Amino acid sequence: MLSKISLILLYLVTCANTIGFSNAVLYKEACDAHGEKPKPEYSLNFEPCEVDDKSSASKWEAVDLQPFITQWNSVLDRDCVPSITVSCTGGTAAGCERGRIGNWTAANNNGRARQIVIDTDLQNEVDDYFAVAWALLSSAGPSAQVNVTSIIAGPFSFRYRFLPLVTAQELFMKDELNGYDTLKKTERDYLYGPPSSPGGKSSSLLRLKDVGVTPKLMIERDNHATWCPDRGMEESYQGLLKFVQLFGKAKEAGVAPVFADVAKTPVFRGQTKYVTGIDPTKVEPSEGILDLITKATKATVNDPLFVVCIGAPTNVASALLFAPEIVSKIVVLWDASWSLQNRGRVVSGSLNTGEDQVASRVLLESGVRMLYFPGFPSGQALQLSAPEVEAWYKGQGAVSDALFQRYNNNPDTQFSGLGYGRYRNAGTTRIMWDVGNLIPFILPGLLSAQAVSAPRLQRVETVPNTCHGFETIGTTCMAYYPSSKEKYPCKEIDQYDLTRCNDAFYVDFPPEERKRDLVEAVMLGGLSGPGGSGIDLLHKLQAAGL
Repeated sequence: MLSKISLILLYLVTCANTIGFSNAVLYKEACDAHGEKPKPEYSLNFEPCEVDDKSSASKWEAVDLQPFITQWNSVLDRDCVPSITVSCTGGTAAGCERGRIGNWTAANNNGRARQIVIDTDLQNEVDDYFAVAWALLSSAGPSAQVNVTSIIAGPFSFRYRFLPLVTAQELFMKDELNGYDTLKKTERDYLYGPPSSPGGKSSSLLRLKDVGVTPKLMIERDNHATWCPDRGMEESYQGLLKFVQLFGKAKEAGVAPVFADVAKTPVFRGQTKYVTGIDPTKVEPSEGILDLITKATKATVNDPLFVVCIGAPTNVASALLFAPEIVSKIVVLWDASWSLQNRGRVVSGSLNTGEDQVASRVLLESGVRMLYFPGFPSGQALQLSAPEVEAWYKGQGAVSDALFQRYNNNPDTQFSGLGYGRYRNAGTTRIMWDVGNLIPFILPGLLSAQAVSAPRLQRVETVPNTCHGFETIGTTCMAYYPSSKEKYPCKEIDQYDLTRCNDAFYVDFPPEERKRDLVEAVMLGGLSGPGGSGIDLLHKLQAAGL
């Protein structure tokens, strides 16, 4: 029977060249020949994104929002803002239980389409493209179902998720360079898995290798997983400009030229920085935020501006912090994570919730009216397969082709290490999460909802002396469940303080603190079934010749 070290050697010999670590061996041999001690050549010198205040970023749960909460509550009381549950059946919270919510159609508003602003991290994922396309096509002509007044590009960054993979490659290189016997137990368990459960992060590295990359190559190639929030926003802005212009080709198609008008929809840059890591009293609003505030100021309590947020809520939160008085004039539709009633799961694993935690806190603590779309399990109904995309979108027009290309070239296929083939397997689909946020305006009959009390986003307490680097994820790093104080393995370490777990849960507000009802989607009709949102999008693309 092979020993553990023999298995490791065999594994490394098999994989070293394909994973890209052979240079480290050559370097070691050259140094040995000259009697020199090798330098630590395994570091990739890749750091977390810069923030204004690392201490504030690593203590996001302690950022004081109370002065803003006082202002928001004052505005909400002054303007007599009703609970969002007035949109439920019978105008009561009880009417939200599996009832109609958010019938915000033009027909239910004296024939006038509701004004919406779309806040999107377009270049993050494929679903934003489908959501933006559906919204724009639904805003064309005199019978428009929505009025898309502008689109704001939102920041996004996967770097905090990418850093643990960087650590894994560095440990792999270190182990190979130094003779496969110098890693600490925690490092070895992180990389290869403990004896009882082999695999570890090396399995993730191998999946990356299968699609021809390593973390090092991804850094060199400027993969979108390496970008910081400002780059994510700028790429989304440039992508929006190109995508929105495609709708102008409806005039060339000659089927329904009126659709070409949506190519004039204003597109703005959003924030370059997360709210997490800055002083919330010193928000510097982008052009997109200033435009949102201007539009919100002209809205009213009973005829609000709807903000469709399909990314991290950085832009919306920045607007609420810079101009607290708009809290009574807007309604937010946001998709992220698990149900707001869930108390037993780490909810910060969702990108929309976890990448800018202070912004997420602002949405939940501000009292702003909100319709929330949990990704799990509600959003999972919005599934689209590769065969469907190829049959329905490929070659059907400028916008259809753009959607087909994005589906097949979505950048996460590389970051996940699973490649395009993952979505070619029988029965496999992608989830179009962000499409759900438009359903209340276009096909409200597909949506069921329930009234819920706004929770707080609470960071966990770290078990002392258990976390000391990314390599302790899944090995020694532990945290306490907020409700029971039982220990559990931490899912994510704070990138700015590697001794702290960064997981967060939804928890109840203390009884003495003011709570407001929100409304949460509990069921969304699917994309592809009769009357589904995907079918509606296809009909509109065909009608426009796009």
